[in-house]
Amino acid sequence: MDGGTDSWCPSCRWNLDVYDPALAPWRGTRLIGRWGFRRGLEVDRATHAELLADPEVRSAGTSPAEVWLVVFSVVLALIGVAAAGHLAWLVMADDLPPGVRLVLALPAVLVLLLVKPSFGRVPRHGLIAERDAPQLHRLVREVAAAAGTPVPDLIYADLSINAGVARLGWRQRSVLVIGIPLWLMLPRPARVSLLAHELGHLANGDPLRVRRTLPARTFGARAVAATGGRNPWRRALHSANSMAEQGSGTVVLLGIVVQGLLALVNVAGATAQLLVDSVAMPDSRRAEYRADLIARRVAGSRPFLQSSETVLLADRVWQDLWHLAPRLNSEQLEPTAAESLRHLATHLPLARQLSRRTTDLWSTHPSEDQRMRLIEELPDVDGIIHVDDTRWAGIDAELAPWRRVAYHALLGTRDRF
Repeated sequence: MDGGTDSWCPSCRWNLDVYDPALAPWRGTRLIGRWGFRRGLEVDRATHAELLADPEVRSAGTSPAEVWLVVFSVVLALIGVAAAGHLAWLVMADDLPPGVRLVLALPAVLVLLLVKPSFGRVPRHGLIAERDAPQLHRLVREVAAAAGTPVPDLIYADLSINAGVARLGWRQRSVLVIGIPLWLMLPRPARVSLLAHELGHLANGDPLRVRRTLPARTFGARAVAATGGRNPWRRALHSANSMAEQGSGTVVLLGIVVQGLLALVNVAGATAQLLVDSVAMPDSRRAEYRADLIARRVAGSRPFLQSSETVLLADRVWQDLWHLAPRLNSEQLEPTAAESLRHLATHLPLARQLSRRTTDLWSTHPSEDQRMRLIEELPDVDGIIHVDDTRWAGIDAELAPWRRVAYHALLGTRDRF
């Protein structure tokens, strides 16, 4: 099979686990990308062996990687405190001219922008209150109890083909976000698996762990964003050429120096982010596997595999719905998505294998194929939570307004083309 620049055999999987620059995420150079791809495979294989030996294994406390990230986060926080103290001193230093104060203040301000704490914002829209969806909240409570975690404080809906859980705001409330498009595409048992996976992250303490090490995780990315994003040298060269055409020699020289410094800071930030992610992502990937095991235990093996299959085909299903939207109504979205999934089932083997080639060490999630193979190699289980059709009908009725929102979003997207 030729899905990129290096062929493989879909039936025997020969040559599948080979770094393919046409498919793997770009990480700056092929050398780095190839190392990250191979390292990601090593992490997945080691994690598979560990979890196959003991599927019920829990996280063994704080990992060395998390300790390193916490220490780095503390150092960044101390640097931020020092920068704030420096600014306070400049305010009180009456003997310094205003121009000197400004020059001395700029580095401290930049440091504060890079290390400022972020608590995350609770979404302003999309709250699914219990009075509006008691059956859904009841299901979430049951899944939370089965997963061994407190019930999330808030449940929100959005229009992403995704779902997630996080701790947000000053109060660090737990927030479960359900992407309505993905919810509509999922077979009903797989929806339980989706909820169990996300709540499994709460059971394992993953959002809190991420929040505790967030300064280290975001420092490099903030530096890259503050200096213009990717391709800094190309941007610096373009700016130098523009200034050479329009400005004098002194202005051009000053502009080249500034652009060069920005490019250096950009590269340093990108390098720092790459190093931090090299440490952080193995734990992040293990967290996904552990949440998958909770989903398997709560919902069952087959519903979990159905949810993964849906994720693999979700973009294509949504594209089918986009084409059919003018001939549908909101009540027809779910059956139409189910029909599209059936028609696209022949694409699943290739989609699974492609997911391996498009994932590396720095991907936040392991490939869907790796995750599915772990569950397939474990004994099949039925799960704890089973929801009958009557309850599903009630939940569907509660989410009908959101189904209409998703339908109107499909039509609105069409209007842009």
